[in-house]
Amino acid sequence: MSIKYYLQPNPITPDPNDQSARVISNQIHDVDSITREMLKRGSTITEADVRAVLKVFFDVVTDEVAEGNNVNLPLVNIKPGINGVFTNAIDSFDPSRHIKKANVSSGILLTQKLNFAKVEKVTQATAAPALIQFTDINTQNTNSILTPGGIAQVVGEELKFNPANAAEGIYFIATDGTATKVVIIASRTEGKLMFSIPDTLVAGSYTLEVRKGVWHNKHCHSFRKPAGYFAGELS
Repeated sequence: MSIKYYLQPNPITPDPNDQSARVISNQIHDVDSITREMLKRGSTITEADVRAVLKVFFDVVTDEVAEGNNVNLPLVNIKPGINGVFTNAIDSFDPSRHIKKANVSSGILLTQKLNFAKVEKVTQATAAPALIQFTDINTQNTNSILTPGGIAQVVGEELKFNPANAAEGIYFIATDGTATKVVIIASRTEGKLMFSIPDTLVAGSYTLEVRKGVWHNKHCHSFRKPAGYFAGELS
């Protein structure tokens, strides 16, 4: 399978003819699918063993980064970082203005694999948001708990939307279908969204939805993961 891409106008360079590549994912994998792929490769260990080892691995790596350490792996290199503006030399970290983050770059094995990867140019595709993981920063829980008024992070693909279009944005959808739009957004990139969870949400379960326009189509297309992808229980 190849890395599929299409071209779009380059928003950075001054030449209006310049184009940049946008990659389209063939599939989106998570821990479950990666575990299944590992078992397909003839491993003698059980699925339970794989999950147990991965859990410990994830816990150790995230703990090390959270303790201020760099982690260099064949897959990725991870180091802690801080985003935000400090007003002067004596200013200090303020969680209302600054965000702790992980800086990630490809590891040596992944770089080697990409060097030999095949690429394939395709026609321009519909840019549909794909949600991979929701993290409640206040509790550090993923795909489970949300803190009203707290900070949230969503990782995925094709996530960047146009805030000038009132129909686009991030929404929490209650079980009765009521949609609450996120108002405070710290950052918007294709791979990650950082925002403040609305403090008006009442106790209950919610699914998360990212809505964005599709190219020159005036209609706002939305994408929602299957029920159960994200359930926020508010107390």
